[in-house]
Amino acid sequence: MPEPVRIAGTSDVPVGEGREFTVGDRVIALFNVDGEFHALDGICPHSGGPLANGPLRGCVVTCPWHGWQFDVTTGVHCLAPRITQPTIPLEVRGDDVYVTLED
Repeated sequence: MPEPVRIAGTSDVPVGEGREFTVGDRVIALFNVDGEFHALDGICPHSGGPLANGPLRGCVVTCPWHGWQFDVTTGVHCLAPRITQPTIPLEVRGDDVYVTLED
C-alpha cells in the first residue's frame, strides 16, 4: 500500500475554494467544502482543463475551460452520471492534508 503524502496545509485552501497541487506526475485538485477536504484528479477528462481553477459552488466545481461540472465529494459529473472523475483518498492530520496515490 502506498504511503500518504503531505499535499498541503489546511490553511492553503480557503473554504469554498480549490487549489492545484502536483505530486510526482499527478495533478491533484484539492477542494475545501465547508471545512471538509476532497481531492480529485485535477485534469478535466473533457479537454484537459484545470479543475482546481474552476469556481466551486457548494460541492460542485465547474471546469473553467468548457463548463463540465463535477461533485467534488464523489467525482460524479453533474449531467452525465456515467462520467466520473477519479477521487483521491485523503486524510487530515492536524493542520496537514495527506493524499494516498494508487499507482
